[in-house]
Amino acid sequence: MAGIGFELKKMFRNKGYLSSVKAYAFSSLVTVGPMIICMVMITVLQQVLLQMNVSYLERMSFLAAVVYAFVFSLLITCGFSMVISRYIADKIYLREYNDIIASLYGVIAICLGVGGILGVGFYWLAPLPWSFKLVAYLLFVELIVVWLQSAYLSALKDYMRIIRGYVAAVVVTLLVAFLVLNLTEWEKGFSVLISMNLGFFTMIVLSMIHLESYFPKRERNYFDFLKYVKKYPSLLLVGFFCSLGFYVHHFIYWLASPLQEVIADTYVIAPFYDVPAFYASLSILPTMVMFVVSVETAFYEKYRTYYGTILGTGSVQDIKRAKTDMVQTLMQELSFMMEVQLFFSFMALALGITLLPHIGFSSEQIERFNILVIAGYLYAVMFVIVLLLLYFDDRKGALGVATLFLISTIAITIAILPLENYGFAFFVAAFLSLSAGLGRLVYFLKNIDYYTYCLQPLFIKENRMK
Repeated sequence: MAGIGFELKKMFRNKGYLSSVKAYAFSSLVTVGPMIICMVMITVLQQVLLQMNVSYLERMSFLAAVVYAFVFSLLITCGFSMVISRYIADKIYLREYNDIIASLYGVIAICLGVGGILGVGFYWLAPLPWSFKLVAYLLFVELIVVWLQSAYLSALKDYMRIIRGYVAAVVVTLLVAFLVLNLTEWEKGFSVLISMNLGFFTMIVLSMIHLESYFPKRERNYFDFLKYVKKYPSLLLVGFFCSLGFYVHHFIYWLASPLQEVIADTYVIAPFYDVPAFYASLSILPTMVMFVVSVETAFYEKYRTYYGTILGTGSVQDIKRAKTDMVQTLMQELSFMMEVQLFFSFMALALGITLLPHIGFSSEQIERFNILVIAGYLYAVMFVIVLLLLYFDDRKGALGVATLFLISTIAITIAILPLENYGFAFFVAAFLSLSAGLGRLVYFLKNIDYYTYCLQPLFIKENRMK
């Protein structure tokens, strides 16, 4: 995260329960806030349509349009989000703030260019009403901007203002949905899509105003961050592979399984798998929050001490002591995160078995939900390890784990597709990747002295093209 660490450290310096609650709330807000809001909107609006006895086709058209917008906007932005986070963090560390807001416009332009063309190509020939296609396309475009803004919002300090922006977006969505559903004769699925569009548009506008008021706008180097794409292409691939691996088994089931449904001759989905997977994915959100808090507070101090001792005047014994403290702290925090996530995973299993049948889940869907919760636990820990490898600048190791995850998910899903054991392939791929990630992390930490001293360039070649 680009700048959240500075604020978290201040909060934890103030001892007390309230300060800890504020720190975790702040971390939750800037890491998974937009995603939680999107998921809550989907769930609430879907239940509203169900209570209004809206036809199955309308409900599924709404759900499919939102799922497509959500998933494919994430895939378009995830790689750039990883690169831009590194760019923002470096700029903040160097106190070079002038290019930050310009880079936001630059990355939005690139992602909207790519996503806009793909979205137009998808909807151009779709046999849907033009009005529905327009609002579905706008939702896809808006979500691209929302995911990119999230990387920048982590650098802001006024988190209460961020909360107000998110709350305003939810209020606008629900208020517009109530008005449009009760005062117009429009199709219900179309109506709730309009409400989501206006809600996310509110979020985008308020976030942009906040960002522009915080960062100076003196420079117009909109595409300066592309130097980081060229310098760190592995970051782009790591972000893309981890996200694509998370969704690719869905795509295979959409296209090649008996679960396939074609909605309105446009959207190919597998709702009897996608819906359990949606609820299962909620169980991994605590890990994302815990990672930010643990890394940016307890671990980072030891990390900084270790490398500060190397760069300073510390003795060999000082360096060894700092390394031991850093590794011990890292393993303690990683173990704590795994324990906390395991607790939430068990809670999700218990709640799922108890509550999901009341909203229409079949026994088969409950089984899929259970396996996907466990698979999500493995994926969350694997993703944390990938981020830790990037923390040590082991981009080669992180890319290797992400590549293994993507390839194994595709290969295993296709291999066991005839068995119709849906979700098990994701579980196996996440387990293999987690094992590889743990092995790589342990190996790196054992040889951290070699990676610190021996892999540095002997000479720095000056760039004469400036």
